[in-house]
Amino acid sequence: MHKCVLLFLYSKLFYSKNNIKMKECVSMLERLDKNEFERLYALMDESFPPAEIRDFKGQQMLLDKPDYNVYVLRENGEILAFFAEWVNKKYRFVEHLAVNEKYRSQGLGSKTLQAYNALSSKPVILEVEPPEDEIQRRRIKFYERNGFHLSSYSYIQPVINEGHEQVPLVLMTYPELLDNDTLAEVKNWLDQTVYKS
Repeated sequence: MHKCVLLFLYSKLFYSKNNIKMKECVSMLERLDKNEFERLYALMDESFPPAEIRDFKGQQMLLDKPDYNVYVLRENGEILAFFAEWVNKKYRFVEHLAVNEKYRSQGLGSKTLQAYNALSSKPVILEVEPPEDEIQRRRIKFYERNGFHLSSYSYIQPVINEGHEQVPLVLMTYPELLDNDTLAEVKNWLDQTVYKS
């Protein structure tokens, strides 16, 4: 078993496309083992449109960057959920967060997000598409239920996967709503790191 680098989530988890019930368990967020990257990328690929992830090689190369981390929630060797984050001295930016399709709509996303939020006192920032359709509104509501605030700071995502469209985005922040001057500083950091990678 890999060394736990974060914290424990104590919960009853009821998983189940096959109506499998798991007893009370202790699950851990752990750093991704690079040997698992192919499985991680498969989950990324099924969870995000092509414009919002890099190609396989581009995403894999990020694993060598000191300010980029991927944490996974595993059970019996299977990746149930993951976070891909960028960090600096002031902020944490969640670039990707996804739950394995088999375990969605069972509260696992909220549990892992709450655990992630509790890891540090640094503000957490993430991007969402503007609330223009039902899926986008539901996604924003999910984050709001977990303590995030929708800002008015919006922009068009720079291209990270050549040949795909740019995506309009709005920033959300946790635990407090950050002002637009602060978010402009965050965006400058993203442009110099995330969107240069």
